This record gives sequence, structure tokens and C-alpha cells, in this order.
Amino acid sequence: MRIVVLGGAGIIGQPIVRDLTSDVEEIVVADMDLDAAKSAAAGLGKSVIARQVDVTDEDALDKVLQGADACINSVNYYFNLQVMKGCLRKRVPYIDLGGLFHTTRDQLDLHQPFEEAGVTAILGLGSCPGVANVQAGVLAAKLDTVESVKIYNGGTLDEGESLAWGYSIDTILDEISKPAMIFRDGEFREMPALGEEERYLFLDPIGYANTHLSLHSEVATIPLSFADKGIRECFFKITFFGYSEAALRKIQFLAQLGFASAEPVEVKGAKMAPRDMLIALLKQNAAVAIPPKNKGFKDVVTEVRGTKNGKESLWRMDTWATPSERMNISGGKLMIAIPPAVVARWLASRKLDRPGVWAPEVAISGALAESFFEELSLRGIRSDLTHKEALSLPSR
Repeated sequence: MRIVVLGGAGIIGQPIVRDLTSDVEEIVVADMDLDAAKSAAAGLGKSVIARQVDVTDEDALDKVLQGADACINSVNYYFNLQVMKGCLRKRVPYIDLGGLFHTTRDQLDLHQPFEEAGVTAILGLGSCPGVANVQAGVLAAKLDTVESVKIYNGGTLDEGESLAWGYSIDTILDEISKPAMIFRDGEFREMPALGEEERYLFLDPIGYANTHLSLHSEVATIPLSFADKGIRECFFKITFFGYSEAALRKIQFLAQLGFASAEPVEVKGAKMAPRDMLIALLKQNAAVAIPPKNKGFKDVVTEVRGTKNGKESLWRMDTWATPSERMNISGGKLMIAIPPAVVARWLASRKLDRPGVWAPEVAISGALAESFFEELSLRGIRSDLTHKEALSLPSR
């Protein structure tokens, strides 16, 4: 079994690779930065190989994918389509960590070519999207009709004001600056970024926390997957991307001023994208700042409301994780890294062989969903179910 991890030297790529080392014969840590790839592979054994690759170079991408049994794409979502097309050319099953709604919708258009080629692709298989979607599929299967799917991504926040980030800073800046997408009254709608703040009760030690809308991939697929059950509403909300509220408001203010823009601005005869300058300064800040203090607890909640046998019914599923001492990462990073590592094994072994392009709530259902959560629990990621049903009162 040979699994390629693109972006394998990154924040999430590294723990994906570490999980795969337990039983995968060959793992390719492929990254633009060869030195970083070698560093990520160091000490993990002869089964882990470092390779340099620019995913925008078709020949280089094809070379690294040659002979692979599965590919986990953990590079920035900007390159999802290029990587998918490379996997299609080389007939390699594909997983990514999400496409921030719009890219995911474009990726769904590749369903027919993947189906005809006999290749499986699963979009958005981290925690959110990913775990949240699989939860939605499990809960929707318990209902005759689905009225709404609401997703809440909660975590213990930084106790200081560190501006360090827990995943791609480009993605975070997009989530902060781009309009959120929701599905309401049976229609997709744009909403202000970070809008519709809501105080929500997560598991301890998070408890009540402020959440807000964010552009995300769950909303791109779930309304399509459950259209036959009459879904009318779907949204995704998160707790400040792991930042303290004070730190998040600082970055939000800079985004409002235009510093999240990737469009070049001319200043004194020189052109530079404001985002490039902001990221450079954030990296300097992160290098000298006091590390963030964070308990590292994560709780991903999916609520599905609908009817069963004519009665109103609400199901809630929490999947939660604490920091992993074994992998030396937070619960949040653990919950992003483990799902693609688990499912890549299934794709490589053909335990999961469903040609086409699929959302997690469709691809991982029934017995596979049960196995999925069992595999997560073996790695310290637990799940709980809560059910509320309307009483049928006797008539007088």
C-alpha cells in the first residue's frame, strides 16, 4: 500500500503522516519545500519517503502520484482542482480537507469523469468539513424528513491574544473576509462574514461560547445530499477559529481595511498584495510572541431536525477530542488529521470503492460510518448522541 500525502510537511500533513506510519507500507511526504519534507519524514522509518513537488506542475505531480494507491491532498484548497485532475490522470483515489464552498462546488462537476474512470474522490474529509458531514449523514438516516442541519465547531480559545494560527492562514483570512454561504428557506444565500453570532452550549470544558457564520464546505454539499428529505436550512458556525475574541477582532479589523486582499496595490511605485504583507508580519509576530495558551479541546456538533413517524425529532451528535500526548498536538489538529488517514487506507485497500466525486455524508454511511467513528475512538476521538422527540399527547 502506497499513500501520497501532498502538503505532508504542513501543520496538518505531519500528523496525517504520523498516523499512517502504524501500518502503511509506503508513505510519500510530498511538499513544495523539500527540506521541510525531509524534516517531517525524519525518524519515522524507512517506509516514509520525502519528495519535492509543485502541484501546479502537471509532470511533477504525475510523477509523484505514479503507483500510488491513494492521495491525501492537504495543500491549500486553491489547488484542489489541479490535484484532483492529476489523480484522475493517474487513476489514484483522492481525499482533500475542504474547498471553502465555492471550490467544492466546482469539484463536484468532476463527478462524471471520475465515475467513468472508476476512481473515487471524497471532498472535505477533515473535522469541519468531514466529521461534521458524516455525523449529518448518520443523523439524517434516523429521520423520515429533514428540516435543518446545523453545524457548530467549538474549541477552547487562546487565553491570551496570540495571533498564531492553527491551520492555513490563507484559509483563515478567506473565512474572515469572504461572505459566508448558508442554505435557508430552500435557497443558498450570501451572508456577512462572521455574521449571525450565536451563543451555543458545547461540551465541557468549552461550555457556552460565541459562534459565528463562516464560509465553509459543509453547506456546499449537505443541502444537495438531503434534498430528497426536504431540507430547508443548513449553516456552519465556529468559535473565532481558535483565536481569543480579542485577537480575532484585531485580524477582522485588518481584513476590513483591505489587508486580506490578494489584489496588488501600488505604493510609492512598487506593487504588493496587502495579504502578502500581512502574512509576512503575522509570521514575524508569531516567531517572537509568547505561545498561545489553549487547553486544546475540540467539540464538533451536528444537529439534525426533522420528523420520524410524523413526530418532530431532534438529533445531536458531538465528536470531541482532547490534546494527544502521543502525537503532541491539540484535539483540533487531531480531529482534522485522523479522518483522512483512516479513509485513505480504505480507498487504498478498496474497502471503499465508489467511483465518482462524493461528499463525506454520502461516501461514508451505514456500516462504514460505524467503522469510521470506531477508528476515531481508537485514537482518542469520542462521539456522543442526544435525542429529543415531541411527545404524542392523548386526545381528550
